Amino acid sequence: MANFSLTNKVTVHYTGRFEDGGVFDTTEGRAPLTYIEGAHEVVPGFEAAVAGMMPGEKKTVTLEPREAYGERRPELLYTMPTVEIPNYDNLVVGQLIYLMNGEGEQRLARVVRVQDDGETVFDFNHPMAGCKLTFDLELISREPVDGKDDPHA
Repeated sequence: MANFSLTNKVTVHYTGRFEDGGVFDTTEGRAPLTYIEGAHEVVPGFEAAVAGMMPGEKKTVTLEPREAYGERRPELLYTMPTVEIPNYDNLVVGQLIYLMNGEGEQRLARVVRVQDDGETVFDFNHPMAGCKLTFDLELISREPVDGKDDPHA
């Protein structure tokens, strides 16, 4: 993996697609993405792919789940009796909601199943965990970070 030093501000245009070709995000028609190399602001495989590019260069990379949002982890599925959930009848399968974990932190979860007289299942995996992702990349610039851009200054 590339050695990132938190010294470069990177500006890149991209289009991200799922394996079926569906676009999940793009900078097309809007401002490019800017981030600080090494600051973990983008998924690792994206950052590694851009690190080897020169300004003006374009390329397409496909990232395995471990290089993107990680593999799906079954231990991140949480089941609870539906009757213990206030206003459970407002939950919709597929909906993303914030729930409080045991440490008092709010975490994003997707509603997987709601059974009136049974259990409700929440999935705390990232919505794109387990997905192979393809990115079309175009590096616009890589510039030294000045003090106001460095999140660690």
